[in-house]
Amino acid sequence: MDFLQIALGLGLAIVGANLLISGGVSVAKRFDIPDLVIGSTIVAMGTSMPELSVNIQSALVGNTDLALGNVIGSNIFNICVIIGVVAMLTPLAIPANAASKDFPMCLIAAIVVGVAGNELYFDSINYNEIMVSHGIIFLAFFYIFAHYTYEEAVEAHTGARPAPPTEELSGEIMPVWKAGLYILLGLAGLVYGGDFIVEGATGVAKSFGLSDRVIGLMIVGPGTSLPELIAGIVAALNRQVGMVIGNVLGSNIINIFFTLGITSLIMPVPLDLELNKSIIFNIAATALLVAFVWLGRARRPIGRPFGAILLLGYAAYIASSLGVF
Repeated sequence: MDFLQIALGLGLAIVGANLLISGGVSVAKRFDIPDLVIGSTIVAMGTSMPELSVNIQSALVGNTDLALGNVIGSNIFNICVIIGVVAMLTPLAIPANAASKDFPMCLIAAIVVGVAGNELYFDSINYNEIMVSHGIIFLAFFYIFAHYTYEEAVEAHTGARPAPPTEELSGEIMPVWKAGLYILLGLAGLVYGGDFIVEGATGVAKSFGLSDRVIGLMIVGPGTSLPELIAGIVAALNRQVGMVIGNVLGSNIINIFFTLGITSLIMPVPLDLELNKSIIFNIAATALLVAFVWLGRARRPIGRPFGAILLLGYAAYIASSLGVF
């Protein structure tokens, strides 16, 4: 029954995310918003809604171990698996705006969550948790990210700065009423899907004796990232990968600064010291990606060799987390 709840929740979350993205992209296309901006805002926010829904439900029932594991597990999956898989299918071009703003902000997010949750090491306090004050700082970072992304959209729309050349974003331009209905139905699917996922994952943790941290990292986190993976694969198969980078980076930034920020305002989020291994891996994987982008000659695209490195790194991370070595 618990696995059925997880499967049903993931199904609702995926369908809801697809509806939300379709409606949001339709609205964005009416205003000629660039693909990168669409990917890092509307699509990223839509595909991050499962994480937000799961975390809110987890915080309301006091299951904050699942909440933090969900965010970190999702971000690692986004960087290693989604970019890795898409890069194996087709090269991923690096937009200049992403290289100068989104990549650094993604790395900052990965580092900040580790610093904020480790008072024991940085402040000599005998507990580790992400508190309300941290949540306020996270939301301030999210405002900075949302503000500069909005400015990019305005400049591109008004012609103050030409939008970078990208592939044409797929998706029909719907009537406003239909786009609005898609958005509402998508949000409903995500909220109810998140509720089912939390209930099912909690039941699995109890029946198998697994910690909520492990369930969040290995099941719920990757599960709530399925909308991003599906969107990335579909884009790659259709040779429309302009929004993939923006989607992954935007989702990781939103997961930490918005989702975790909101969660910590509802209830402080304790950090299990065992979770530090995953936090360090997330920082390392993100830093490796940023280094590849910054040090690459003429910002070469992310291709199969680097995609394979990311996928092998994720496989090693899973094996280590399961105690294989």
